[in-house]
Amino acid sequence: MELLCHEHVDLDSSSEVKSRPLRAFRDAVLTQDSRVRQNLLSSERPNIIKPGTEQTDVLPYMRRILTGWMLQVCEDQKCEEEVFPLAVHYLDRYMSQNPVRKCHLQLLGTVCMFLASKLRESVPLSAAKLCVYTDHAVTVPEILDWEVLVVSRLNWDLASVLPSDFLELLLQALPLKAQNHAAVRRHAHSYIALSATELKFSLFTPSAVACSCVTAAVVRLNIQKDTFTADGLLQLLRNILDLDMTSLRECLSALDETIDLTLPSPAELQGQDVPL
Repeated sequence: MELLCHEHVDLDSSSEVKSRPLRAFRDAVLTQDSRVRQNLLSSERPNIIKPGTEQTDVLPYMRRILTGWMLQVCEDQKCEEEVFPLAVHYLDRYMSQNPVRKCHLQLLGTVCMFLASKLRESVPLSAAKLCVYTDHAVTVPEILDWEVLVVSRLNWDLASVLPSDFLELLLQALPLKAQNHAAVRRHAHSYIALSATELKFSLFTPSAVACSCVTAAVVRLNIQKDTFTADGLLQLLRNILDLDMTSLRECLSALDETIDLTLPSPAELQGQDVPL
C-alpha cells in the first residue's frame, strides 16, 4: 500500500505559507464513507443539552460581547476555522453547568480559546499571547489554573463534534460545480462562526447548524437557484444526514434572521469589495 500526503506549496514571496499551515488534500475515502457520517452523528451534541445552572451575574448580552472578542482574537491570530466554534462550545457547556462571576467571564473565554487551539490548531495559542489580548487583565498563572478547572468540569471530554466537521460530507454530496466549492465552503465557515456568537444556536445540534449554513451559503451565492429552492436544498441535506426537518427549518430561519441583521449580502460585498 502506498500512502501519500499531497500538499499545495507556493514558495512565492507573497505566499501565506509562513502565516498559515499547509493542509493536505481532502480525502474522498473519508468524506464518502457512511461510517464516518454515522460516527459523527452518534458523537455530536448541542452546546447546551440541558441547562443545569441559571447565570445570575452574567447577562445574555455579555456572552455576545465576549464571543465577539473571542472571534476577533482568533481571526487576528489566523487560527483554523474550527478553533473559535470549539472555544464557544466549551464556554457554553461550562456555563450551562457552573455559575460564573462577571469578573471571570473574560478569563473563562480566554481559557476556552487556549484549550480549543490545543485541539484544533497546528500551532496552539500561547497563554502569554492571550494575556496581551486581554490587556493583561488576565495573567498566565490564572489561565493555567483555570485550564485545569475547566477541563475537570467538562469531565476531560474535549474532542467535540463541530458543524464544520460535516461540511465536506455535505459539499461532496451536493450537485455543485467544482469551482463553486471554495466559495460555498468559505461562506459556510463564516456563517458557522456567526452562529457561534448567538446563544440560540447552542440548542441546535452541530449537524443542523452545518446544514443550515451550507443552505444559506448556496442560496445567498445564487448557486443552483434554478434547480433548488432553499427548502428543497435543505430537504436534500436532511436526507443525507437523516435529520429532523422541523429542527432544520427552525435553525435555518434563525440563521437567515441573524445574517440579515449582522452581515451584508454578497451583492453588497461585490460593490464594496469587502470580504465576508
